Amino acid sequence: MNAVLRMALLGLPALSAGLWPGPAAAQFPDLFELSAQYVPGVALEEPRPTRAQLASYEGTLSVPLVLGERTFLIPGVAYHMDAVSYQRAPPGFTQLRAFHSLELPLLFVQLLPHDWSLSLRLAPGLAADSPRLEREQLRLSALALGTHAFSDALVAGGGALASYSFGTLLPLPAAYLEWRPSEALKLEVFLPAFIDVRYAFAGRLELGLRADVAGNSYAVRDERIRGAWPCSAGSDDAATGANEALAQPEQCFDHVAYSVAVVGAVASVRLFSSVWWTVLAGHTVFRRFDQRNAEDELISGGQQVMPNAPFVRSSLTWRIPRD
Repeated sequence: MNAVLRMALLGLPALSAGLWPGPAAAQFPDLFELSAQYVPGVALEEPRPTRAQLASYEGTLSVPLVLGERTFLIPGVAYHMDAVSYQRAPPGFTQLRAFHSLELPLLFVQLLPHDWSLSLRLAPGLAADSPRLEREQLRLSALALGTHAFSDALVAGGGALASYSFGTLLPLPAAYLEWRPSEALKLEVFLPAFIDVRYAFAGRLELGLRADVAGNSYAVRDERIRGAWPCSAGSDDAATGANEALAQPEQCFDHVAYSVAVVGAVASVRLFSSVWWTVLAGHTVFRRFDQRNAEDELISGGQQVMPNAPFVRSSLTWRIPRD
């Protein structure tokens, strides 16, 4: 075994003792997670008869640092990719096949007197079909959350979150609840992101239900789009009603916004130590993608509500040990 990894594993009990000073005193991210999700192909509204299939892959890494008895800093890195494959696409349809995002989150947690805790998270990043360091691809998300442990079984709190991308700021309220009515049953809610309820069997198997909402916005820099009308001026075609000799920035496809909501049954198995394998299977209940211009305005005909479909998500997670 690698010496650095061995030292990290040996140090985890001491680290977890510092991170978990009391029952559910604060919420900390998993140390490491790899996940993949598959949604079968569905028919697009436009252009017909095109079908699109989506697969998503994600990896996250967090490194908890104990700054003091009640103060913690957790830097991390997160990578996400949405891969799209097409069938029955008509000639001339530009097939954008991959979208990438990279985030560098930084979480600060302060445990306060009387069973209160404060979490502050800042996550700069970029997202595009071809990621590069340019101002238009940069984005920022932030979270401020205060929670209170009312008992060993109940933690609740609230705060606010915000995201900024493509010139638009989106603030939202946030609410958190963790309730353990018994040693085996746990309900965890973080609005507006997810609801998760699980029943644990002997610390090795968890079964439950989960609903979550996700989304992302990606810059589109494919030259097949950026170098063609309406993004760029071209030769006018007399057979059309538009003047292709003049660019139309308001109709230029600058970025895509994708959002999805899912519900399903979840099963987690502890493989060894605090490493878990999880499978979530269910159905999407909402799927939409918007084509937007550089002013973050919807372009004409650029919104598609996609048909819902079954999905499966699998993940390998290294949780922070609690004992």
